[in-house]
Amino acid sequence: MKLIGIVDDDEAVRDSLAILLEACGYAVVCFGSALAFLNNADITGLLCLLVDVHMPGMNGLELVELLRGRGIDTPTIIITGAADAALRATADRFEQLTFLEKPVDGDQLLDTIEQIAT
Repeated sequence: MKLIGIVDDDEAVRDSLAILLEACGYAVVCFGSALAFLNNADITGLLCLLVDVHMPGMNGLELVELLRGRGIDTPTIIITGAADAALRATADRFEQLTFLEKPVDGDQLLDTIEQIAT
């Protein structure tokens, strides 16, 4: 199964990403926060994960760090409206991590998923 997890506190972003991905044949599971994802997701079955950086509570990079610390190396796409040099430097510590800028271009997202999840 081609299951993609989306973690973003913006419902409109979650919905639009889910519609795009489902139209392209992916199954999607959405979460409004990192904590909701950690409490409810079958993390091991994901093809990849789309994560917003700026969320209340645990941010996207903290979620990735926690997952990597648990030995979970799911390919992850970080979605952000502001990928500054400091953020990218922090993210460089992690393998299988890609950045996309908001607003996310649908074709670029699909190409990135194909690249990182195969």
